[in-house]
Amino acid sequence: MQTQQHPYLSRLDHLRFLAASLVVLFHFFHHTQGDLRSGNPLVSLVDEGHTGIALFMVISGFIFTVIAGHKDIHYAGFIRNRIVRIYPLLIVAACLQLFVSTYNDHRNYGFLQLLGWLMPFRSETIGLSPYFQQMWTIWVELQFYLLFPFLILFARRYGSRYLWGVLGLMFVLRALVFAASGEVRYIAYETLFGRLDQFVVGMLLGRMWLAKDNDKAQSLHALWLVPSALLVLAVLHLFSLKVGFAELKSPVWVVWPLVEGAVWGCFVWVYLQVRWPGPETLKASIDKGLAALGAVSFSTYVFHNLVLAAYNKHAGVVYFTGLERFDTILTGLLVVLPLVMLMSAFTYHLIEKPFLSMRRGYLRPSTPQKSN
Repeated sequence: MQTQQHPYLSRLDHLRFLAASLVVLFHFFHHTQGDLRSGNPLVSLVDEGHTGIALFMVISGFIFTVIAGHKDIHYAGFIRNRIVRIYPLLIVAACLQLFVSTYNDHRNYGFLQLLGWLMPFRSETIGLSPYFQQMWTIWVELQFYLLFPFLILFARRYGSRYLWGVLGLMFVLRALVFAASGEVRYIAYETLFGRLDQFVVGMLLGRMWLAKDNDKAQSLHALWLVPSALLVLAVLHLFSLKVGFAELKSPVWVVWPLVEGAVWGCFVWVYLQVRWPGPETLKASIDKGLAALGAVSFSTYVFHNLVLAAYNKHAGVVYFTGLERFDTILTGLLVVLPLVMLMSAFTYHLIEKPFLSMRRGYLRPSTPQKSN
């Protein structure tokens, strides 16, 4: 991410890698262990690793807000750039899913199903292969792209209170759905009516970033990461013990999207500003390596379940210590995640990266807005 006033923030790619890794470990853990609640907060982090999706959403809202800066967005140009960025890999995945569903799963799918997978709206009538069941999040992301230019325009016109109002509206809508039906988990977890909270949290962080003195960036002591990371662990651990991903009827889902986005927002804000100790050459090497892993996070997300399915069919948990849950996490980290990243590097360099040069500028000098 780079603009004239705001240079590339490599640490956002670090966070993308973290988000993708959590989702990979979550799916591997649940494929092998099922939905298991644990008294260990680190196990809860993996058991609730779907939270990586929330981190992705916060990052997206932050990035687009900072890139836009104080300029106006040309709507068609913005959407064109997002199509060029997302659709090459999405089309490959959708075509592969069509062939897998037709020939391996013996489903009578055709061109209309293919179009359905490429549209930014989910329908329960459009089946998903287990290899690509995570693709619903891309549809939510596409919906956010359609809304973002309007959200940033209104935020500039009416101030951040407009975004706080959006958060309040989403909360009220989820509360009404729960009051009417007794269930809101699907709405909160898999639709824009839950995920918009996390995008907007990212936008609020982006506006704070634009307002701060960037000469003081990376001014926090590294120890600040400890309380921010503990906050994430504590909230996820409590959620895992008291509610859990599989719980459909809990009223906690009314507020959970905002809570999840807020704790990740705190972590993102701190991580972007901490000052790492150690030799500059070592820090630069670590930064470059993590950024490279984060750069392929979209490929990681799209194809990881296919890699997991192939791995689980021919291998499984490697028992390093004899402790099943611990060994499952170790296998995910030391065996499965590297395999997924290798596949991601192929698809990124062969499919995603060649299209990146086709993106064009979509920012224009801003027109005067009403003072906030």
